[in-house]
Amino acid sequence: MKTAITFSAMLLMGCSAAVAPAAEKTLISNFNTKAMDKLLSEAVSSGDVIGTSALVFDEGQTVYKGAFGLGDRERNTPVTMDTVWRIYSMTKPVTSAVIMDLQEEGKLKLSDPVSNYIPELANMMVATMGADEQPKFEPQERPMTIEDLMLHRSGMGYGIFGPLNPVAEAYEKAGLFTPEENLEAKMEKLSKLPLMFQPGEGWYYSYSIDVLGRIAEVIEGKTLGEIMVERIFEPLGMNETGFSVKPDQKTRFVSNYYIDKDGAFALAEDGQTSPYLNADNKFQSGGGGLVSTLGDYAKFAQLMLDGGTYNGHRVLEESTVELMMQDHMGADKPYFQPWLGPDKLSGFGYGGSVETGDNPEKLSSSGKAAGQWGWSGAARTTFWIDRPNNSFGIIMLQFFSAEDPKLHDDFRALVYDQTKNEDE
Repeated sequence: MKTAITFSAMLLMGCSAAVAPAAEKTLISNFNTKAMDKLLSEAVSSGDVIGTSALVFDEGQTVYKGAFGLGDRERNTPVTMDTVWRIYSMTKPVTSAVIMDLQEEGKLKLSDPVSNYIPELANMMVATMGADEQPKFEPQERPMTIEDLMLHRSGMGYGIFGPLNPVAEAYEKAGLFTPEENLEAKMEKLSKLPLMFQPGEGWYYSYSIDVLGRIAEVIEGKTLGEIMVERIFEPLGMNETGFSVKPDQKTRFVSNYYIDKDGAFALAEDGQTSPYLNADNKFQSGGGGLVSTLGDYAKFAQLMLDGGTYNGHRVLEESTVELMMQDHMGADKPYFQPWLGPDKLSGFGYGGSVETGDNPEKLSSSGKAAGQWGWSGAARTTFWIDRPNNSFGIIMLQFFSAEDPKLHDDFRALVYDQTKNEDE
């Protein structure tokens, strides 16, 4: 496989952080580990990131893993291979896998109306913005379905993008993320909000996956966390993943940062006083509540890469995995946010985005190739599965920023260059 690749300089200014050596590797492959070590370590030493860890899996083995920089800058705690990260929206593929598992068992259909399981959501009105920029309301033309939730085409808002209009502001003020209330209470709050558009009309990143989590709870009569343990975490041995930080994980839990107006890293949440340390929190967010380690999430990624099996244990049917990794939006439905769409050769499947095509420029700049499926978290964790090339990549960071860091594209481009099939 080719190993030569050029990386442009990182642009983001930030705080300097000590570089921890990469974890010891006992790998036998042609993967260019020196190039990856250089990429990640220079991102830390230049101040582009505070700390990071990454893993690459190719052709049945882990071909790269490394950890660099600090997970807790204030305490000078280095990132290690067992550092615990907030994975935020990388929770969504796990919740989606749970829903597909329930679908396999005949406990739900993707075509089912959501109101079959959460009756109060049948009454959500659809808001349209009038000429005076005030919302007008009308009933749903058809009930939203479970598939609408899976594809973020339910019409729901999210409340995390700011008060873009009166409806978005209502979601922001609704208290949909407070830790003291469970998913059942959140559905009652949600039912009083309007939809932003008619179900099925287009793609808008939303609270939909949290609703899926509640549907799983209604069907199983258990909390979402219990369902995930039973169906995903225990079969895969994901003992480090959950909706709270366990006592033995506390010293390994990273702090979270944000980029301030001067372009520097500032503390957003101290890992040692974080709300994630409270095991009594009731809100188990199917859309963004999990913490995990690099190695633990790699087990889930390997499950998906291998068509629903892990270490001989089948969790999902291969046909289900293939269905999840297909684009179900198509070219005739608009994307109301600019991240995906036919113009970007990307679509959306069940639980993640799907690369629907590629070209030389896209491959060299970002490594995004046709057939890849995956998703990211708000604090700049990201992963993707590349079944055509029998590989996957995961990189963990921990900060909020307005744009994805360039390190994401550089990491993915190098992974693709090193794992693509020889005839490509």
